[in-house]
Formats: sequence, C-alpha cells, structure tokens
Amino acid sequence: MKKQTVSLPVKCLHCNEQMTTPILCEGCHALYPVPQSADYFDLLSIPRSYRVDSGALARAYRSIARRIHPDRFSGDAEEARNLSTRLTAEVNQAYATLGDPVKRAAYMLELAGGPSAVEVRDVPGSLLGEVMMLREAIEQARQIADDVSLEKHRTAIGRRRDQAMKEIEQRADNLRGASDEERKAFRMLLNSIKYFDNLLAELATDPLVVGKGTETGG
Repeated sequence: MKKQTVSLPVKCLHCNEQMTTPILCEGCHALYPVPQSADYFDLLSIPRSYRVDSGALARAYRSIARRIHPDRFSGDAEEARNLSTRLTAEVNQAYATLGDPVKRAAYMLELAGGPSAVEVRDVPGSLLGEVMMLREAIEQARQIADDVSLEKHRTAIGRRRDQAMKEIEQRADNLRGASDEERKAFRMLLNSIKYFDNLLAELATDPLVVGKGTETGG
C-alpha cells in the first residue's frame, strides 16, 4: 500500500505558527506525535529525493534533535517527557535511514509500495552463481596467500557494488510511478548489495588485506 505524505508546512495548534516539521513548533516549542501520514523526509523537513544533501540532512537532524531532546522537557509533565523520548527515537531512526544510501533506497521502495527483502529474496540474473564462484576463488587465493589476487577480487567486487549503487540512484526517484515488476527489479538490485558487502567483509577480515583501504560503506 502506498503511503500518503503529510502536506507541509502545517500550523501549530497552540500559537498558529507555521511548522517545518509536523512534530515540533519552533515558535512555542510544542511537541506533536508523529502523524500517520508523515514520513522520514517530513520529519527532517528535507526534499523527498534519493539525492540527499548530506550536510543539509545533518544540520536538519541536529536542529530538530536538539529541540526535542528529553533533557529540555525534564521539568514538564510526564506526558511531554514520554512524547519527547518517543520523538527522539523516531528522529534518530529517520536520520539513520536517510543518511545511509542503501537504507534510504529501501525506505523509498517501501514508501512506493514495493516489496521488502522478506517478500522478494531474489537477486539479478546469475549473481548467486557468480558469488559462489567468487567465494571459491577467494578461498583458493587465501590458502596460497595470494594477496595480489585477493586485492584484485576486492577491487572488482567494489566496482560491481558501485555500479549497482549508481543504478539504484538512477531508479530510486521514479519508484512511485513504476510498475510492480520495476519495483521488484529494484528490490532485487538492493538485495545484490548485501552479497557484495558480505564478500567485501570477508576480504576485509583477511590478514592479507587488512589496512589496505577495504572500507565498503556506501
């Protein structure tokens, strides 16, 4: 089911000030529960797009998190303190999700009504077979301490991951208008990232490649 998003800005019920996020009035500092219609982009008041400005996202998060932090409501009624705690957890989750390219893509697929990783476990084409062969090749290289081959595998797998992420970036903003098959294909592409990350993690823990720039974050 596609999730409808809240229309912003909205006005505070207490002071009639316009709000840039549906959970906080910057005028009178009133807190509001997260509306069912609001998504993480609404909470952090950033454009609903895969191409997120990381600096703007961090600034928005810090600004909102500071204003809703439970310490600011320590002297208020229990209801306000509890709401502050819940909102802080929600905003933290929003930031963690939108700040990670893979999690952000999966979240946008969810908003568009696409399948979860539980509903669709497939990956594109012959990737599973390729992964099995790569694991065998990596193990053989490890057994004979062939650090050159291990480094080549790491570079090649990292390149494959980068290509998949570029394709994800190209498709992510068009998911709402996509067909069911297109959304399924997008999920399969997302699933492939897990396999690339697992292979890179295996290589990163090998004593022959540790410290050689094996970071795989995306």
